[in-house]
Amino acid sequence: MKSNRFMLAVVAAITAQGAHAQQSTEVDPIVINAGQDKVASDVPQSVTVVNQERLDETQAATIGDILAQVPGVSGVGSSSPLGQSFNIRGVGAGLNAAESSILTLVDGEELYYESYRQGSLFVEPELLKRVEVLRGPGSSTLYGSGAMGGVILMETKDATDFLEGDDTFSVRQKLTFESNEDKFQSSTIMSFKPDNKFDALLALTYSDIGQSEDGDGNTLIRTNANIANFLGKANYSEGAHRFGASYQHLYSDGEDQDFNQLDGPQIGRFPGFTGWGVGDITTEAQVARLEYGFAPEDKPFWDLTATLSYTNSSKLVEQGSVAQEPISATLLGERSYELWKLKVENMADLSTERFDHYLTFGVAASRKDRSADPASTSHAEAITDTYELYAQSELTLNDRLTINTGLRIDHQKISPKSTFTAATETTTATAIEPQIAALYRLNDNWNVFGSLSRVNRLPTDDEIYDAFSGGLPNLGLKAEKGMNYEIGVSYSGQGLFRADDAVDFKLTAFYNDIEDKIIRTGGGAGVIGFDNIDSAIIKGIEAEGRYVAGRFSASAGLSVLDGEGPDGAKLDTIANNTLTLGFGYQLMPELKIGINSVFAADRSQSRGEYDGYTVHNIYATYIPDHGALEGLEVRLGVDNIANATYQPATYLSQSAKGRNFKLSLAKTF
Repeated sequence: MKSNRFMLAVVAAITAQGAHAQQSTEVDPIVINAGQDKVASDVPQSVTVVNQERLDETQAATIGDILAQVPGVSGVGSSSPLGQSFNIRGVGAGLNAAESSILTLVDGEELYYESYRQGSLFVEPELLKRVEVLRGPGSSTLYGSGAMGGVILMETKDATDFLEGDDTFSVRQKLTFESNEDKFQSSTIMSFKPDNKFDALLALTYSDIGQSEDGDGNTLIRTNANIANFLGKANYSEGAHRFGASYQHLYSDGEDQDFNQLDGPQIGRFPGFTGWGVGDITTEAQVARLEYGFAPEDKPFWDLTATLSYTNSSKLVEQGSVAQEPISATLLGERSYELWKLKVENMADLSTERFDHYLTFGVAASRKDRSADPASTSHAEAITDTYELYAQSELTLNDRLTINTGLRIDHQKISPKSTFTAATETTTATAIEPQIAALYRLNDNWNVFGSLSRVNRLPTDDEIYDAFSGGLPNLGLKAEKGMNYEIGVSYSGQGLFRADDAVDFKLTAFYNDIEDKIIRTGGGAGVIGFDNIDSAIIKGIEAEGRYVAGRFSASAGLSVLDGEGPDGAKLDTIANNTLTLGFGYQLMPELKIGINSVFAADRSQSRGEYDGYTVHNIYATYIPDHGALEGLEVRLGVDNIANATYQPATYLSQSAKGRNFKLSLAKTF
C-alpha cells in the first residue's frame, strides 16, 4: 500500500468520525492527572479507554486482543496468551520488548517479567472490567519512571459490577469457546454485599488452550496449557475510612509447550538448528494488595491512600516428552521477579472560587528480587531497591486553561547476588523527570493542547549484568533520556448532523528524541551485552474518533509513525501505520451487531520489509431483557473473517492467527 493512498484513506475516514448516543457505546470517562472524571478528549494527553462493553464485544483471549483497536499500540512477538509483550509508539519490539519502558499495572500494581523469548505479561482478560492506555512519556509522574512508551492500566472486576438495587448476592457463570487455539473457558464470579459498608468478590476461571494456526493452516504457537485464575477482593468503609484487600493468582500448567512463546519452534532458523524445543512449563503471576484510605468530606486537603503490595511473575521450564524437540539445558529452570512495594499518596483539593486546583503527591519504596534456579549468566540474580518521590499539580483557570505540572524523582540501587560471578559491584542511579502540559478550551467544543516531558529510563538488572555466552556486564550503562513534545486538538459536541448524535475526536502529533538508547549488542564473548547508542528519534501522529447517533455507532483510530537511529538508520521497533474502523448497530434492544477492521500499510525496517494487511473482525451480542431468557448473554464473534495470513512489523518472525470463531454464554443469578 503506497503512503499517499494510505493517507488519503485516512483523511477520508477521519472526517466522518466521532462519539455517543442512546443504546450504544458511551464515550469512556477517565480519571487522569489527579483530578475529577473527564472525557478523554478533554485532557492534554493521549489516552484511550476500553470499557466493559468493549471488552465483552471483543471477547478478548489476550491483552493484545483488547488493545488491537488502540492507535499506536501493537503486539510484539505472537498472539499466545503466554507470549504477550507490547509496542507503544515505536518503543518495544524484537527480543528486547521494552518491558521496563512500558509500565503494565494491574489494580495499580506493576507486573513485570523478562526472560529469553518468554513474553512479559500474564493476565486473564476475563477478570478485567477496564483498560486504560496512556501513550507517551507524559504518563510517568504518577505511575513510575521510565515509561518511554507509555502506561497500560488494567482494573479488575468488583462485586458492585454484578449487584443492582438492593441485591446482596449474585453468581455469574460464563462459558467461552474458540476455534483457533481450540480453547474452552469457564468463569464463575460470586458477589456479596450485605450492606453499604462491605462488599466482596470471588472469581475463578479455568481455560484449556491448545495451539494456534495462521491463515494457511500452519501451526504457530503450541500453548498446550491448562490455565486457572483466582481473584478475591473485599472492601469495607466506615465514615472517612476505607479498607481493601485483594489477591489474584494465575497458574498455567503447560505440557509439551513451545519454549519460545514468541516465535514457536523456528526449525532451520540457523544452519543445523533443530528448534527451541517443547517443555512442561509452569507460568505464574500473583498480585496481592492491602489498602487503607482516608477521605473526610469536610477536609478537602485529605484523600489519602496507603498500599502494601506484592507481585510475582515466574516461569519454571522442564523438558517435555517429545525427545526430538529438546530444550537447551541452559534454558531450563525457574526464573522469577518478586516485587514488594509500600506506597503512600494523597490528593489535596486546593480549589477556590477563582480556580480549581488538585495536587497529588506521594512516596514509595520497593524491592525487586530477580532470581534464577539454577543460576544463569543471562538472567543474573540481583536485588533492586527503588525509592520514589513525586508530585503533580492540575490547575484550571477561568474554566478554560488547564495546566498540569509534574516532577518525579526515583533513586535505584542494584546489587548482584553472590550466585552471579561476572561482576560483584553495586550500581546506583537517579531519574529526575519533569513534565508540563496545558489544555486551552477555545469554546464549548474545541480544545488545543500541548505537553513537554523529560523521561529517564534507568537501566535494569538484566541490562547491566547480562553476561550471556561469555559477554561482559556493562556497569557504566547509562539511562535512556527521552524528551517528548506533543501538540494536538480535540473536539467534543452533540447535534452535529442530527439532534441525538454526539461526537468525540482527538488529533495528536508527537516527537520523541531519545538519547543514549539502550540496545542489545548480541556481540557474544568478550563484548558487553547491552550498550547505549547515540540517539533515536520517533515521531508521528495519532487520531481517535467516536460518532454515535441513535442505534448507530462508529469509531476510528489512526497511527502514523516514523523513526530513525544514528546516521539515519531505520529502527526495527516501528510498527505498521494503521487505520482502524469500527461500526456497530443496535438492531433491537437485545441485539447488537458490529465490525472492527484494521488497515495496515507496508513497513520498511532495518531487519526486513513487511507487507501491509487488512483484517476484519465481526461480532453479535444478544441480551434478552424479558421472558425466560432474561439476563442471558450470548456473544458470537469471528476474528480475521477472511482468514488472511499476515505478519505485523512488530512480530519477530511468525504470522498472526488465522480465522477464529468465538462463542460465549453468560448468565447472572
